[in-house]
Amino acid sequence: MTKYALILKTQDSQNEYRYVLDLNPIQENNPEQVFNLEIRESLRNNLQKQSLCKINDTYLNRAIANWIQDIKEGYRDSLITLDLPSLLATNLSNLQETGNQKIPALIEPSISDIEPCGGMLPLLLFS
Repeated sequence: MTKYALILKTQDSQNEYRYVLDLNPIQENNPEQVFNLEIRESLRNNLQKQSLCKINDTYLNRAIANWIQDIKEGYRDSLITLDLPSLLATNLSNLQETGNQKIPALIEPSISDIEPCGGMLPLLLFS
């Protein structure tokens, strides 16, 4: 079995994230058959966990298509650079929190301690 690696780099970071598959000679000749739904989701989840970036279907399909082409050409390592959004920012946009809607109780101020600070209070003129 031969190991093939997909190496993902994000544009905002120089870190590399790897996903490795062991392929037999038959799978090497027909790499399209390897990428079933289970492998695709495993690839997506693994790279999302490593990079903390959201990988949607478009980015996933682009990465897999690039990887399949490189496997057909005989490359063991396939490097792809994508501009991926942050997983945290994506999850925050899906947040539906209404917050605490309870109105707080009013605190009555104590006016017994209020005294003039200098001089006397102004005269009250009533007309």
